Order: sequence, then structure tokens, then C-alpha cells
Amino acid sequence: MKAFVIGKDGKKFIREVEKPEIKHPKDVLVKVKSAGICGTDLHIYKGEHPMAVGQDRIPGHEFSGEVVAVGAEVKNLKPGDRVVHEPIAYCGECYACTHGQPNVCRNLKVTGCNIDGGWQEFYCAPERQWHKIPDWVTWTEAACVEPYTIGGQVCSQADVQAGDVVLIHGDGPIGLICGDTAKHLGATVIISGHRAGRLQLAKEIGMDYAVNSRETDLKTLVNELTDGEGVNVILDCVGLGRIMDDNLDMLSPAGRFVPVAVAPFTINNPTNILAKQLKIVGSRLQNKQFAPVIARYALYKDSIDRLVTDTFAFEDSDEAFQYNLARHPETGKVVILFDGKE
Repeated sequence: MKAFVIGKDGKKFIREVEKPEIKHPKDVLVKVKSAGICGTDLHIYKGEHPMAVGQDRIPGHEFSGEVVAVGAEVKNLKPGDRVVHEPIAYCGECYACTHGQPNVCRNLKVTGCNIDGGWQEFYCAPERQWHKIPDWVTWTEAACVEPYTIGGQVCSQADVQAGDVVLIHGDGPIGLICGDTAKHLGATVIISGHRAGRLQLAKEIGMDYAVNSRETDLKTLVNELTDGEGVNVILDCVGLGRIMDDNLDMLSPAGRFVPVAVAPFTINNPTNILAKQLKIVGSRLQNKQFAPVIARYALYKDSIDRLVTDTFAFEDSDEAFQYNLARHPETGKVVILFDGKE
């Protein structure tokens, strides 16, 4: 079969690799149909991701496909089922695993990062890592299930509730997905970015406010919109560590801050944390988010159809990565279709 490989020498190519086989009774073999490009994939493509540096890597953790064969002990899936992949494998024995947080397992394996991913024609993994999707979900839409689980995890960690005011730094796909998730939880959402096309997209998928952070003083805006109380939640989806003190100023008493993007930050004045009893909470990957996200996926359909702005055939994978890296202001989510079409 064919796979798209990001070489340790920086070269990218499609090559023939051995087709996976069912080796364990709980394995499920899937014909891959679609895959989304994530910021993590772009870092791997540029040779910057620590989990993939120094080795050839087949990327891809946002992918879907059709079951073609199952092991003898598989109970809930059969050939012909349409599924999406859950990209984490954990030990089940470390402190995190035994305390209900396997997404931060000490021995975590992440598909497409420190093990090969779904940018190949077939993929085999245990039944636990596959989730059935409804027939009405297109393959393009299916590629967005995994990123919506990230939105679900972030909003869960932030304890987003109906009536909350949420400020999101970042108008990229994850920022918009977190915003869409928060909106459907009943929150008022402010998206902050600087690309006109992305801010227009934010408005189209229902964000209450989409503001250009280079032209708008966020602290003044937040003060005006909340009558001086502050926003209840801030999600940093771009890594703006330099404005951490401003974030703490903008949060209301009992507010929550979640650093979604990886970036160092310094708190020069911790008074707000104590006086307002603020929470700074991490969020990594997802934990038990696939089932609830799939159950309410119809709520996100219109947003997803707007969010995915470009699709490419599998044979054009390198072109798709380069196109995404060009950061065209009107580009949203980029998805690969292995059959070239739905």
C-alpha cells in the first residue's frame, strides 16, 4: 500500500509500505478515507516536533475510514462500519491512568507523533481506538471529529457553562472549534485574531464577537462587554505567553485560564490569582470525548462545512501541507480525501 512519509532528512514522499494485518484478536483493520491537517502535523512536516525528530514518520491523527476486517474478539465493529480513530494509546497502570486521566499517561503513544499515523491507505489498531460514526457524516466531516474532541476537552477543563463569557486567543481551526463548542454549551464567545478571512469565518460559524487584536484594545473591549466584571474563561490557542498578566487582569473572579497552545509564560503579578481565586488548568489531547462529540455532531455540521475550506487528493499530500503552511488568510481546515472525492 501507499503511505505519505515525512523523512528525517526533511524530504517528503509517497512510498510503498507493507499493508498492516490483524495480529491480535481485538485488532480492527480500516481503509483510510480522509485525514485532516493539524498544527501538530505542520510542526512534524517542518521537523520541529520533539516526538518525531530524527526519524521517518507517517503523520496523521485526525483520520477516518471504513472497517475491512476485524479480529476474533472484536465485539462492536464489523466490516463496512464507518469509523474515526482515537489517537492515544496508554499503559493503564501509571498514576495518571489509574486516576482517570490516561490522556497524560506516562507512557503515552500518540498516533502520527511518536508512532506512525493515518496518512496511509490502511491502518490497524485495537477496537478501543475506533469509534463508529453515523452514515450521514461525510468523509470530509469525519476528519474533523478528532479536533472537535480537542474542543470538548478544552471546554471541559475550563468548565465552560451556559451564560459564561469566553475569550479565545486565536482564529485558527482549533480556536474556532473551541469557540463553536463553547457556543453550543451556551456561552458568549469572543474570538481574537488578526486575519480578516479567519475572523469572517468566525462570524459565519456563529461567534458573538470576532475582533482584530492588532486594532482593538482587548482589555477595554472586555471591560465594556462585561460591565467591568471580566470574562469568565480565557483559552489561549496561539501561545501568547507575553500577555499572561493581561489575561489575569481580564478574568473575572472565579475565572479559568487554559493554555491550549504550547508556549512559555511568566506571571509577574500573581495577586489576581489569589484575590480572584483563579484557576490555570492544562488540557492535553482528549479524555472520553469521542462518544459525546459524535452524539452531538449534527450540531456542528454547518460550522464544519464552513470550517473546511480546502480538500486535496492523497497523491497531492505534499502540496496540501505546503498550501496549509502558506497561511492564506481565507484558509480554514485542510482535509485529504484518499479517494480524491467523497
